[in-house]
Amino acid sequence: MKNFLLIFLLFSSFVFAQNKKVTTSTIGWKAYKALNAESLSHYGTVKLKAGNVVLKNGNITSGNFIIDMKSISADDETGKRKMYLENHLKDEDFFDADKYPTVFFKIIAVKPNTDKNYNSLVTGNLTIKKITKKISFPANITSDNNGVKFQSKMFTFNRKDFGLNYNVFEDMIIKNDVEITVNFTAK
Repeated sequence: MKNFLLIFLLFSSFVFAQNKKVTTSTIGWKAYKALNAESLSHYGTVKLKAGNVVLKNGNITSGNFIIDMKSISADDETGKRKMYLENHLKDEDFFDADKYPTVFFKIIAVKPNTDKNYNSLVTGNLTIKKITKKISFPANITSDNNGVKFQSKMFTFNRKDFGLNYNVFEDMIIKNDVEITVNFTAK
C-alpha cells in the first residue's frame, strides 16, 4: 500500500505540473563606472539560449535558463567601440566566454509579493563561471491558457562575487553592481 501511495503522489505531481518553454525573451544589462553617472554607463542585451518554467495550478514552481554569453551586446556603442567593448566583456577580464560560454539561472522558489507592480518574489541560483550564488528579485508574473508572461523589476548582482574582475587599476573605477532586467513569454 505504501508503494502505491508513493507512485500515486509522484504521478499526480507530474500530471498536474505543466512544463512551458520560453518562446521570446529580452535580457537587459547595465553597468557603471564608479561615479554612477549615465554618461559613464554601458548597457545592452544578452540572449537566452534555452529556458523553461514549470507551472502548478497556474503558478511557477521552478525553471531553468541558459544564457548565451557569446551573444552579449553593447547597445550604447557603435562601430569599432562597440566591437571592442563586446569583445572585452567576452574575454578573460570579465565573462571569459570561450571558457564559460553560458550562464545558468535556476528558479528555486516563487512567493507572492505585496508590491502592486511586481506580484512575485523570485529566488534562484545564478551560476557564472562555475560560481553559484542565490539571488532574489521582484517580478510581475501572469499566466493563462496562452502561457506565462514574466517581467522582472530591475535587480543587481555583484560582479566580483562571480569572479568578474578587471585589472587592479581599472577595477577600482568600475562599479561592482550590474543591473539586470528579464522579460519572457513561455508557452
